[in-house]
Amino acid sequence: MPGVGKTTLMEQVRSQLVGEKCFEEVALAVVSATLDVKSIQRQLAYDLGLTDLAGKEDGRERAGLLKRRLNNGKKVLLILDDVWSKLPLADMGIDFGDAESCKILMTTRKERVCVDNNCRPFKIELLNEDEARCLFKQHAGDCIEKQEIRPLAEKVLKECGNLPLVIRAIGEALKGGALFEWEDALERFENFSPQKIDNVDEQVYKTLELSFNLLKSKETKVCLLLCSTFEEDAEISMDELTFLAKAMGYLPDVDSLGKARNRVLTLVKGLKSSGLLLKGRHEDWVKMHDAIRDVAVSIAPKELNYEILVKSGYITEWPMEDETCQRYGAIRLRCNRAVKLPEILECPKLQTFSLINENFDDPIEVPNTFFGGLEKLKIVNRVLTLRKRDP
Repeated sequence: MPGVGKTTLMEQVRSQLVGEKCFEEVALAVVSATLDVKSIQRQLAYDLGLTDLAGKEDGRERAGLLKRRLNNGKKVLLILDDVWSKLPLADMGIDFGDAESCKILMTTRKERVCVDNNCRPFKIELLNEDEARCLFKQHAGDCIEKQEIRPLAEKVLKECGNLPLVIRAIGEALKGGALFEWEDALERFENFSPQKIDNVDEQVYKTLELSFNLLKSKETKVCLLLCSTFEEDAEISMDELTFLAKAMGYLPDVDSLGKARNRVLTLVKGLKSSGLLLKGRHEDWVKMHDAIRDVAVSIAPKELNYEILVKSGYITEWPMEDETCQRYGAIRLRCNRAVKLPEILECPKLQTFSLINENFDDPIEVPNTFFGGLEKLKIVNRVLTLRKRDP
């Protein structure tokens, strides 16, 4: 199940193994539903200090470098998070040879993926009732023990389906809440018709949308929705998030990027404490859980009056028909090869457009007329940057 705690448990295992020095090296890569071999190699190379991988575009050359690095005689653990299919490990360069002391740890939602990748599965079950109640109290506070609130809290907890992700989100949303807030939350649960979206259980959707609706301010809601304009499992920098929020006019009362950054950091801190955002690899980066991102994308049309389109990987064709362009207010394309752009981009609701090409050897041509279809185009910053990527 999404939200059962696979990634959290994996992080605990990683921390314990590093602390006990069970392995000489530990490297982590997030795989995601859209398989991007270069991204996986890049993430592993970063943790392994394999700087030679940077700038190498040839697949076999990259795989050879990674394979030689993994076969240096050290005891290595590779962690592959969020796996959705059988991985071409040998083609990726993940090959330990005869080194039985080296291991691979995967997390996945699908038991079949374990079988396809020749893994020994360990199923993570839902919390039992005592564990769920303990976690709920930890986040909702002692108010759930009040006589008038206790029966309502029990019903709300039951709606959370014993999933840690939603228990934490709902608990934080109702933390210290008065009787009327608990009554209102329960009424919303009972009268809610969840939207059906792929890979998200209806009960999970219901509880996550409610936790979104219970956020205290419009700014906080918009901040979360802006995070959903990044690709799945993306590491989101505070600088880019701040720039987006300020440039799109969502922070009208702050007059500098420095003040805007402080505001965004405050909003992000609250979202992290509620479990709606996760900490990234570094202090100034955050991530979104897949299920929360899916729910946020589905909420965006109601909250922002536009839809969000995010695509990454091997995109070669412009991924939209003319009629669908009318709906989008945020477009983000991350490509591994050149995508052919239309002569004119006609998106009347468009507020942010990001086009990232990770292949320097296959440049994207942007027609001079490309932005001509936007009647009200405010160019805040148009920058063409050529830089060496991190490994």
